[in-house]
Order: sequence, then structure tokens, then C-alpha cells
Amino acid sequence: MNDLDFFKISGANDKLRGEVVFVHPELFADPLGKRNQVGVISEADIALDNIYVDFRDKVGLFSADALFTFLRSDQIHDNLVNLLQDKTSVEFKALRSVELLVRYGDVTEKIKAMQTARDFPAIQPMCVEVLKDQIFRDISNQYGR
Repeated sequence: MNDLDFFKISGANDKLRGEVVFVHPELFADPLGKRNQVGVISEADIALDNIYVDFRDKVGLFSADALFTFLRSDQIHDNLVNLLQDKTSVEFKALRSVELLVRYGDVTEKIKAMQTARDFPAIQPMCVEVLKDQIFRDISNQYGR
């Protein structure tokens, strides 16, 4: 790895700090008992796949494939538009709430949005993705430039 690669990864590490995530509900090894819990990334080392998540009562160490994070707000919006034919459905209302909180909210409101996404599995494919996938895509986009 050359110096330029290190700085690209280092920038990605900083970008993750403060991101709201929730722990995969089917996580096999969960010594902290935080499956399906929402937290905030406090530190990240992408090169070692060490993501530290703050849960208010304790901080846990996870790999990127054990955590869900939000899709970009424009992707969530596009998925919301696809549900417009059924504006009265519970899923539409939940996804609309998530989209608004992700787009305009602070960390506290994004935690509420992640709790909503967690509580409505039907909308998860439309608003969250595995953090590992997002990291891989972001790094791939950097190298593509």
C-alpha cells in the first residue's frame, strides 16, 4: 500500500465517525448482546475491519459486515417514490419518516430513523445496507477517479 492509499482509507475512517448503525439481528458471535441495537460509530479502522460502536452504556467492536447503515438519502427518496401508489400503507409512512429524518435530522433524529428501519424489516432493503458494502463501493469509487 502506498502513502496515497493510506490517506484514502484514513479519510474513509474519519467519514464513518458519527454514522448511525444497527447491529445485524442474526449476528453469530455477539459477546455484548447488542444484536438489533442501534448505536453510533465512535471510531473506525477500515484496514483492520475494526468498527467501534457506542451504545450509550458501552462501546463494542464489530466488523463492517455486522452493521447496517443508511443508504444515501437520494436513494431512499427514489425508493419512497416507488411506493407512492400506496401512500396509506404502514411501510410507506415508515419509509417517509426515515427519509425525512435521514435527510434533515441530526444524530438523535437519525437514531430514531434507524430504530424505525430496524422495527420495519419490510422497508430495510429500501433504506439500509450492510456497512461493508458501502465501504467497498466508496473505496472503489475513489480508485475509479
